[in-house]
Amino acid sequence: MSSIIRILSILMFVFASTAEAQRVITNSNQEFGNTSRTKSGANNKDNKNKKEAPVGIRTWTVSRFNEIDSCTIDTFSHQFHKENYTEGITGRYNSLGNMGSPRQSRIFTDRSGFDYFIFSQPYDFFLKPFESFHFTNTLSPITNITYHETTSTDNGEDHIHAKYAINIDKTSGIGFHLNYLYGRGYYAHQNTSQFGATLYGSVIKERYQAHVRLFSNYLKIAENGGIIDDAYITHPEKFPSSFSTPDIPTNLDRVWNKMYVNGGEITHSYSLGFYRIKGNPKLSFQDSVKLKLIRKKELALRLKTDSISDSTATNKTTAAVLPVADSINADSISAPETSKRILRVDEDTKTEKESLPEVERYFVPVTSFIHSLQVLSNERLFKSNQNLSKFFTNDYYLAGDSTNDKIRNVQVSNMFAIELREGFNKWAVSGLRLFVQHDFNHYAMPLSPLTYNSYNENRVSLGAMLLRRQGQYFNYKLLGQTSSDGKSWGEFELKGSGSLHLPLLGDTVGLKVYGSVVNQRPTFFYRHYHSRFLMWDNDNLDNQFTTRVGAVLTSNKTKSRLSVDFQNIKKFTYFASNYTARTINTNIYNTISTNVCQSAGNILLFTASLNQDFRLGILNWENEVVYQKVSDIDALPLPDISLYTNLYLLFRIAKVLRVEFGGDMRYFTSYYAPTYDPALGMFSNQPLIDKVKVGNYPIFDVYANFHLKHTRFYVMYSHVNYSNDGSKSFRAPHYPANPGMLKLGLSWNFFN
Repeated sequence: MSSIIRILSILMFVFASTAEAQRVITNSNQEFGNTSRTKSGANNKDNKNKKEAPVGIRTWTVSRFNEIDSCTIDTFSHQFHKENYTEGITGRYNSLGNMGSPRQSRIFTDRSGFDYFIFSQPYDFFLKPFESFHFTNTLSPITNITYHETTSTDNGEDHIHAKYAINIDKTSGIGFHLNYLYGRGYYAHQNTSQFGATLYGSVIKERYQAHVRLFSNYLKIAENGGIIDDAYITHPEKFPSSFSTPDIPTNLDRVWNKMYVNGGEITHSYSLGFYRIKGNPKLSFQDSVKLKLIRKKELALRLKTDSISDSTATNKTTAAVLPVADSINADSISAPETSKRILRVDEDTKTEKESLPEVERYFVPVTSFIHSLQVLSNERLFKSNQNLSKFFTNDYYLAGDSTNDKIRNVQVSNMFAIELREGFNKWAVSGLRLFVQHDFNHYAMPLSPLTYNSYNENRVSLGAMLLRRQGQYFNYKLLGQTSSDGKSWGEFELKGSGSLHLPLLGDTVGLKVYGSVVNQRPTFFYRHYHSRFLMWDNDNLDNQFTTRVGAVLTSNKTKSRLSVDFQNIKKFTYFASNYTARTINTNIYNTISTNVCQSAGNILLFTASLNQDFRLGILNWENEVVYQKVSDIDALPLPDISLYTNLYLLFRIAKVLRVEFGGDMRYFTSYYAPTYDPALGMFSNQPLIDKVKVGNYPIFDVYANFHLKHTRFYVMYSHVNYSNDGSKSFRAPHYPANPGMLKLGLSWNFFN
């Protein structure tokens, strides 16, 4: 009853609050227009000339080379009900069940490569890299508040984030993000708590451009080690009494992982170049100024030779049309088309005025100097207040029941680049970029509760890029890079991609092809790791050698996307866990340990995915199917098929309330999915004995998604097919998915 009252209260609040809402945000990929309006009140004279705040926002992302790429704003109502899913909108990720818990994509092409601080990878739902962060430019200050929750007060989830953006002037903007989530968890000792704050700013001028981001994140995750027996979920009839999810026994109950991810990033560039006249790209602005002076001299010379009759000039204005030559031989300047000027001579004031058109110019960059700086301070803490001898195989320093392992990492990365820009003349059809980058990393890891080992690593990379971004139909990017840690230059990357967009039979067909050859040494934590329960030093690891080719075909008219990807990986590097039987007080426990492994031979991986949408009137059907085939499922376990389907009705009520009403389903075939090691905070391959499969179990959701002017809200029941009589609802070994639950969400934009 309380849930129904809460839903009705939110709906009434939304309808009442949006009665006087302003217009919808302009499309983020379009330039701002004059969107200000004036409203007048019948009985209030002060309101007659009062203007509403102009509404408009543009968003973009930035690469480490300060390349700007426009992107859509995240205020669209479609799939808003899935925005808060740790498993992703289409359910591509395995997770531990609770919101904000560690996750790993089942689609291998989604996974990132080697990172210096690998422990942040499972939390990419909450932690966003610099390249995917949205910078903003607004017509007026904008505030967005978004809130998601489940209706259970004991086991529910709450996620709120607030965004604020404002412009200092037309070229400079600042903003901040606050992000907080708390998942109590439907199973024992599974709660998550994460808080993040980000301050950012940008300057976009003709010659100078800069993007800055400062952020601080704190993540706390309770670790329960999974449930003791999967039969509590798969065969509950085996037990004499039924168990609710919080009462199912788990392996751990006083263990936490905590993480601090803080830092600052800046990328900026300064360009040298010249100005051109709008509408005449062949004529530079400097040449146009010279041309204007020549025309004035020519005009003055003609005035001296013209005679104007006094009898016809009294109290009258005579207009003489004076032609200008098609070309003027002065400093080899070519004039534009033949133009006409009107000279008005006023006899009373004896003044002469020349009516000249306004010249609009734009800047053409020729050479850009680019600098990027990244400073990160990362810390991971594994904390326990219980004896873990029944769970972990090894104990490298005996220190009682309490554990407080702390791992620190400081990164400082500097990159300098010089770029010869494309398009400054007809011969510059491509841009050329040369760069050098230096990465410094400091690591500290425990050898005992009171002793830490420190390591410093330096890496220098040299590279070049050939790129074309301004082509109407075809663009490409080629990268060559080599790196060294001071001992050898064995690491390298060769990457290339090309995109083609062609109009065809009323459709726009896009084709993207790409390929890469990468020889990379596994990063530090694959080679060295010290803690109480896990420890290794693997200086003899080989470089991982990956060859990859692929293509993506898209069609706007048919709303389809087909992609194929082929990879050959030599010395694939991964984590793998093992079980060891240990007898404690006559009881036998399978304790766990994790190590780093490399595949003996080559691993071949083929991936194909198809996205196809259909629409018939108000009926919409969206589909995604991903097929993967791998040659070594022991080293790289992946499901053969993952699919997502979404069937819904899209209509409007009273022409203002946009409604999506439907249901969706997520499914993947069964496979030996990677397990999760709490001491490492990472996913690892299951032990070779007692392996369990997950998958072959669909999860259905039903929802109603609404959009009214600047407000979005939804009501959804997730996992409607959940049953207490037994299911296979696992998304990671021994970590069942959450049961059925009612979810609500609200997002509101404010302009002032």
